[in-house]
Amino acid sequence: MYRKLDSKTTRKVFLLGLGAILPLAARAHPQGSAPEPSAATPQVQAIAPEKDKECSACSGQGLKDSPGSGAGRKKNNVFRWWLRTAEQVQATQPDWLSPLVTTSGRLKQEFRYDIWDQPANGENRNYQFGGNKGLEFITSSRTQLLVGVPTYTLVSPNGPPGGFGDLPLMLKVRLASAERTEGNYLVTFILGATAPTGSHRYGAGNAVLTPTLAFGKGWGRFDVQSTFGANLPAGDTAKLGRQLQWNAAFQYRAAWKLWPEVEANSTFYKTGKYAGNKQLFLTPGIGFGRVRVGGGFRFSSAAGMQIAATQFHTYNHRWIFSERLSF
Repeated sequence: MYRKLDSKTTRKVFLLGLGAILPLAARAHPQGSAPEPSAATPQVQAIAPEKDKECSACSGQGLKDSPGSGAGRKKNNVFRWWLRTAEQVQATQPDWLSPLVTTSGRLKQEFRYDIWDQPANGENRNYQFGGNKGLEFITSSRTQLLVGVPTYTLVSPNGPPGGFGDLPLMLKVRLASAERTEGNYLVTFILGATAPTGSHRYGAGNAVLTPTLAFGKGWGRFDVQSTFGANLPAGDTAKLGRQLQWNAAFQYRAAWKLWPEVEANSTFYKTGKYAGNKQLFLTPGIGFGRVRVGGGFRFSSAAGMQIAATQFHTYNHRWIFSERLSF
């Protein structure tokens, strides 16, 4: 009835029994077994954020300790401060368009490029590119600098070789101003200068200082802007002479962003080869703008002609075309 078990059979029975007991033991004692997937997931979720937090802290510490990142943040803060200052400065003054010839007393952030076209000797025409304008940028709550583009003069078709004139520079200091709803006026001191960088044909050969007082007042859509100053060369006054300059622009803000204007541009020659003479130009013109062209940039332009109103004049019928990009 009973079968005798040999050693091989005994080992097989033992292994089969052990295989059946181990799963039962695992179910009876879960704390001793490997965690199931459902129990493991919450543990991973609880630990993962802590690791991410630590890594973020380490990353932030690394950026903080990095010299380049600190310098980058400082530069960014300075740039933002400059933009905010420029916005505040421009918001506390009239928003008139810059006249063609009369220097505006407004503090601006703008690149301006003018082209002049006038008759010359014979059948030639005298073209001047730049018009002593350039990049204007606000440097503080009351000051603005201009670093100009040297004017390039070309006499065509049979004139002498063209060449560059002197480098124009300018400092504006605002003395008083108010926006349109607060009085609509401004008073600005302007110190213009030219550095003698031009060629012998088109440069003055000496530095010239031009201290000027600019003022303006607006009434609704109409405004008057005016300047009074003097040209004071640093040398060779017998050739260059000294002159007093007075300019006045009468402007109206019309529909469609149009700004019709008329200017009176006067020069009184005190010394030099034209001593005792004076000349007056009437300059009718029209401006357009400012039109937003993307981001913080705005475009404006103007055109007009200077017409001599006195018997003495050094030129006549000068066309002026002006392009401006404000920011």
